[in-house]
Amino acid sequence: MAAYLRLFMAAVLVVTVLAGQVHAQDKRDGNYWRTIPETEKLDIILGFFDGMALSESLIHIVVRENYSLCTDVIESIMSQTDKYLDNLSTAQIATGLDTFYEDAANRKIPIFWGIWVVARQAKGDKDVGKFIKELRKAHK
Repeated sequence: MAAYLRLFMAAVLVVTVLAGQVHAQDKRDGNYWRTIPETEKLDIILGFFDGMALSESLIHIVVRENYSLCTDVIESIMSQTDKYLDNLSTAQIATGLDTFYEDAANRKIPIFWGIWVVARQAKGDKDVGKFIKELRKAHK
């Protein structure tokens, strides 16, 4: 019985250590961005766009078909996405994120929020400075 207990405890220890390593790798913020190669940066941006496309599809299918009162909210979300992300290339976003994360105050901000900052900067959003301050405060 004691051998099983030791084996169980060793297994728990290994799982705990591995889970900690996976969690550390999952923190995709500016610190992470600055350590990865260009190809991985582009993959992350493409994954962001894939996630946005999936979200829009799910919104159309689930929300629009079941909650017609939310149509105005859905249209607003999609117009914001179109406003900021249309005609913005992955290369532009990658370069913008490189610049954004040069500032140490931005490095704890998750990449998906960094993409929104870059998109808003590219479109000349006058409130982007306030947006960055809010993100810094939220991700200390």
